[in-house]
Amino acid sequence: MAEERALRADARRNRDSIVAAARDVFDRDEQLRFDDFAARAGVGVGTLYRHFPTREALAAAVYEGEVAALCNQAHDPARSAGENLDIFLRGFVDYVLSHTGLARTLAAVADPTVLASGGIELERTVAELMSRAAVEGAIRADVVVGAVMIVLHGIASAHDRPLWVPESRSAVELLLAGLKAV
Repeated sequence: MAEERALRADARRNRDSIVAAARDVFDRDEQLRFDDFAARAGVGVGTLYRHFPTREALAAAVYEGEVAALCNQAHDPARSAGENLDIFLRGFVDYVLSHTGLARTLAAVADPTVLASGGIELERTVAELMSRAAVEGAIRADVVVGAVMIVLHGIASAHDRPLWVPESRSAVELLLAGLKAV
């Protein structure tokens, strides 16, 4: 991350263009030669390799950015902690749905530590949201974050089921109902 902050404005724009183009390619589940990402981003091949020497590095950057965006959306100070938790858990289904191509790419090329760091960030966000919602009285205080993470992992891993979307939305609604303070 410190390396990213040190980039000149034009280098930052190039990097962002490459990541945006890659996000689109991965989300569409397109098969594209690595060098062709440069053309999609409107940069030279040397620029692509300077920022991302491998497909794995590029996929990791897209994943890290998407996880950060998902987690950042969960912290709207205009909403209560309970509302932020509800929105985050419901939004998780949309997140997985929009990124199934990225998930397949990551499964094929990514270092497991990249996935682990994203999982840690997601769990940290869920833990924080649950803690604040419990203090607020919106959810039960006796539910551990691991139980919620198991449900989210189940949702993410079942994305190839024919009725995945409605079943996943139902699973989140069951989870939210089970979390509610009585």
